[in-house]
Amino acid sequence: MNHTLTSEFAPRTDARRRLLARIDKVARTIDAWKRRQYTRQQLATADYRILQDIGISEAERDIEVNKYFWEA
Repeated sequence: MNHTLTSEFAPRTDARRRLLARIDKVARTIDAWKRRQYTRQQLATADYRILQDIGISEAERDIEVNKYFWEA
């Protein structure tokens, strides 16, 4: 008994490639959102010495911290 799919039922490779590319793009986007959220949480707890070291003011920090996670 042959268990291989015939070409009639096999997924089209170009459609599969596009689907995998979309999944990869969504995963990368979610990863970027998570990194932004984590970074902003860390920035929110930074004191003035850390802010001075990284070269931003408290006002700039407040602007960045108050952005939504999807905002770059």
